[in-house]
Amino acid sequence: MITTDFAADPDFARQYIEANLDKRQVNKIQHSFPSPRYWQEEEIDCDTILEDRARLREMGQPKAINLYLGVPYCLKTYPAKCGYCLFPVEDFVGHGELDVYFGYLKREAEMYKRFFDGEHLESVYFGGGTSNLYKAPRYLELMEIVRDIFPVAESGASITLEGIPQLFTREKIEYIKAAGMNRISMGAQQLNPELNKASGRKQTAEQVFNAIGWAKEYGLACNVDLIFGWPNQTVATMVKDLEDLIATGIHDITHYELNVGGPTDFALNRYHELPSTLENLEMYRVSRDLLQSHGFKQVTAYNWRKPGDPASKDYEEGAARRFDTAATLGMGYAALSFLGDVSIADSGFWSLMNCRDLTRYKASIDAGRLPVERGFHHEPEDFRLSALFRNLFVLEVSREAYRAAFGVDVYEEFADVWTALEERDFVRVSPEKIEVVGDGIFYTPMIQTLLAQKRYRVLREWVKRSRNSQLPVFSGN
Repeated sequence: MITTDFAADPDFARQYIEANLDKRQVNKIQHSFPSPRYWQEEEIDCDTILEDRARLREMGQPKAINLYLGVPYCLKTYPAKCGYCLFPVEDFVGHGELDVYFGYLKREAEMYKRFFDGEHLESVYFGGGTSNLYKAPRYLELMEIVRDIFPVAESGASITLEGIPQLFTREKIEYIKAAGMNRISMGAQQLNPELNKASGRKQTAEQVFNAIGWAKEYGLACNVDLIFGWPNQTVATMVKDLEDLIATGIHDITHYELNVGGPTDFALNRYHELPSTLENLEMYRVSRDLLQSHGFKQVTAYNWRKPGDPASKDYEEGAARRFDTAATLGMGYAALSFLGDVSIADSGFWSLMNCRDLTRYKASIDAGRLPVERGFHHEPEDFRLSALFRNLFVLEVSREAYRAAFGVDVYEEFADVWTALEERDFVRVSPEKIEVVGDGIFYTPMIQTLLAQKRYRVLREWVKRSRNSQLPVFSGN
């Protein structure tokens, strides 16, 4: 049991690491910092936040942006939500409902146009839910939503459509290419048919391989997601899936540990079938060595790339390593936005979440309001941690860039943590940068949480007090 006080005892980091080596990792990449449980502010003046950011462009400070457009629907599975998914989704009941939703998405985009018209676009991601549920001609219209705001042709952006294997067809791939998208990302998760049954999904390995082939035929980059730490998975079954995938000639693979939690089937009914954290660590090590032996390089905590794909774009989003700004605009049901800049003193940096109830999402747009449900206003320390989380995901932190943005050396700010991590060979520190190395890559979520312990303690205390006294939402120390 850890009993020391983080602020007073430098041994805390060592104790924390030791106590958490066998604890399950929790992916913190999607939400950065802090956890959405602290996004409790509901009365948000979105117009002011967006106007402040737009003013930077008018002042000659253009800011690049990453764009996310979501769809609410997934094919119904037994167990629900593939057995493990924690994201809000709706069951797909037909293209009529999807067409109605598309109309709302288009109207939401029109609300943003005055704030972002003409801004430089770094990446576009059509996610979900399941974005390849759309019929093939709809992809042309999806890209028109983007082009109506951003000069896509000039940006050279990576434009990705996410989907599941059985819904990709040659016709859809042809339309995706014609629309101007240049990459697909396929959530296969498992190729092994017996393991795949646990999710209730009906896909086959052949469908995965067909989609890869069609993408190559039409000159699209292609990424495939696989998950390790699956119920009843062994090192042997994991290696077989990876080898079969590598044999297709694919250049991009996402390989990450299963998240388990909430009221999901895997958490409630299959927990005893899951490999332990230390078994998952061994899976990571074996997969790392296998992928490296085939020429893949690890570019993030979860992503692997083999050079040589003529259709690929640079993997990293341009803002990933930046500390002065962060901009992801999320449009659609349950989409997330991260908007801020160190030069905007008033509005600062915000994390925003769109409505997770589809009826409420539509009602907001019908009322002429941006469908933001709640958010979190970051203090400067929160902004620094959020930027640090992003950089740790791409496995290195530039000390010079951090110092230029925040006026403090990132090593000095967290010296006790970096020292403890160096002792474990989880990071490598030089005068120029801090790199996540070795098993530290597997433990990236733990490293992020450790760095944020002091701040989370403040937030937890606020939550405890606010429950007792009905304090207003948290907005600082």
